[in-house]
Amino acid sequence: MPYRLAIVEDNATARSALRSHLLPAGDFDISSFSNGNELKTALRRQHFEMIIMDFHLGQGKNGVEWINLLKQSQYIRPSTGIIFITADRLPQTIGKIIDIQPDLLIIKPYNIATLRKNISHYLQYRQFVSSVLDVLDSNHLSDALEMMEGLTKKPIPAKIRSDVLKLHARLLFNNGKVRQAQELYESVLQNAKSVLWAQWGKIKCEYLAGNWSHCKNELTELVANNLARDKAFEWLACLCFEQEAWSQAEFYLDHIKISDLTVPAARLKSLTYQKQNKIVDGLELLQKKRDYNRSARERFNEFTFELAEFYLSIAEHQPKANRWESLNQAKRLIGIAGRGQSDQQVQQKKDYLLSYASVLEGDSEKAEHYLSQEHMDLLLRTDPGTLIIAAKTFNGMGRKSKAKELLALAHERNQYDGDLSSQTMNENQLTVAEKTMGIAEERAIDLNEAGTKLFVNGQYVQAMYYFFQAYRLMVTTAAFGLNLLQCMIESRHPSYRTFTVGTLIKKLQSSELSPRNRTRLNQLIVLAEKDPDYFLSATPIN
Repeated sequence: MPYRLAIVEDNATARSALRSHLLPAGDFDISSFSNGNELKTALRRQHFEMIIMDFHLGQGKNGVEWINLLKQSQYIRPSTGIIFITADRLPQTIGKIIDIQPDLLIIKPYNIATLRKNISHYLQYRQFVSSVLDVLDSNHLSDALEMMEGLTKKPIPAKIRSDVLKLHARLLFNNGKVRQAQELYESVLQNAKSVLWAQWGKIKCEYLAGNWSHCKNELTELVANNLARDKAFEWLACLCFEQEAWSQAEFYLDHIKISDLTVPAARLKSLTYQKQNKIVDGLELLQKKRDYNRSARERFNEFTFELAEFYLSIAEHQPKANRWESLNQAKRLIGIAGRGQSDQQVQQKKDYLLSYASVLEGDSEKAEHYLSQEHMDLLLRTDPGTLIIAAKTFNGMGRKSKAKELLALAHERNQYDGDLSSQTMNENQLTVAEKTMGIAEERAIDLNEAGTKLFVNGQYVQAMYYFFQAYRLMVTTAAFGLNLLQCMIESRHPSYRTFTVGTLIKKLQSSELSPRNRTRLNQLIVLAEKDPDYFLSATPIN
């Protein structure tokens, strides 16, 4: 059976030449597209085993942006091979491509022999791991990892060893075995310290495991690497944002040229301004990004939506009588971004924003009109940010159970968002929304229950995420903090995000505790003191 292969290249001549070069290189059924929108339309109907993507695609989104979007929206299966081709040798461009860990990166100009050699290499790797990829597409992560473990016990051809290790580490990471994934990345770095995919893999493991102090140190080293500089500054800003160090987050983002800020990074920077009451600065930044992209319709619309959401957030914090100007600006911008859009996700985003604007206006009839659209409940591909807006809308309509359901879905989906800036902002927005809606206690209980189930199943990293979120929502409920502490100690994590075992113990000691919780805390302190050098000497992130 032939491999279905998609070529995405805006230059018709280059597209045709690439197709003719590939036909003799393997058994391929080749489809060609000039932009990401055409590919997205095709992916609604069929799956591709391989996608060959050019980085620059005219004036629309670049190839990396399209791959991120299609992965987030679940149009691209986990098994799909991603191959990038570009003539752009700028470090920023190469860094962006490497950051999404493609299976191959081919630099133009290339000759036919080089192209076919690279494709042959990928096909050899794909054939070796084909059984794993088939199971992975069925969403059976644990089964895929078990099969991968079996494959690694067999002789691996030296030529594809690095590719196999990369997949193995990815499966460990996605199964929540973060420590083992990190060890695998570290084994790669022992032999070659400059392998960027392994460096980023290790940092992502440390971030997810909550080792933020180590994460910060390694990111600080990466800012000297031209291929990783902007992304490193962006991640450092995320760590500061989580600590509510708004000005420090702004400082790191100032190191990235405004023209080079991605949509999530620009949104993060505008939010740091908002947190510091620099409303005008936030508006100006998003307007500048919008102006820069007037000739790139897709990106222009994205920044138009971002600017609209900024105006909605201003309206949220104003008395109802003073909201007219902010809401009027928001609705105007939503109309511009949503005009002539046939994409279901964009239509859904537009209508949820308009329905929320109607809620803020106090016009429940108009809000209900937008919510009644057929596409509003099709949530398979809805991003976490839109789910949060939807939850706030339903809460404003008095439908709290629906709002809670959407917030739970946003929490679940946000954990798998590949972009850290988006993930960080969504976590912040979730916490704010839950507190504003008056459902913080209910949500904290739900999060704690989810964490407990994961803890019992030995999924400690995922459990810590939920315990941390529950404790952050209801810091007065010591039981949530005790659950986080117990999970950290039993899984031997001396730190998690903004807490170390030592700082969490001190925080809990200063809390009002019931006799039962005081006894439990003392028992956990005894466990930590059995290995004080490991548990009590961890450095807090600062």
